Amino acid sequence: MILENFTNGYDVTKGSVLAAGEKNDCAVRAFANAFNISYDIAHSFTAENFKRKARKGTKAMYATLNGLKSVTFDLFTDTLFPETKTYNLVCFNKPINADYTHKKVSYTVKTFCSKFSKGTYIVLVNKHALTIKDGIVIDNPDMRFTGYRRIVESYVKVC
Repeated sequence: MILENFTNGYDVTKGSVLAAGEKNDCAVRAFANAFNISYDIAHSFTAENFKRKARKGTKAMYATLNGLKSVTFDLFTDTLFPETKTYNLVCFNKPINADYTHKKVSYTVKTFCSKFSKGTYIVLVNKHALTIKDGIVIDNPDMRFTGYRRIVESYVKVC
């Protein structure tokens, strides 16, 4: 099976010198895609708020995002028309798919997309982060084929 509602999450890294030498940066790409910011801004945001070191993964994502409640980015600061954008974060841990009434069943990436087809979400699966925007999965290219079965451990709605 293949995810038809899929976009390459690496597109956000184009033109970034920082991205060229990075690995284990799924959280950085998820933030860049979810907040519509550049990879470099997302990289510094992750380093400041999550104490992420270069080429290392991001730890305690859910707890940190839950504590932040909102994030603000200064965009275009070196232009004539600077812009500040604030996003509210609503966190959900261990979501249960209510479509199953006989037992508690977690969402998979596929069922999450069909249920939450409007809005922007940062989705946390086992040791990985991705973005889902209006039902479109934004993730690593290889996850287009196998990623739809991953269990959603928690998610953050970006408002």
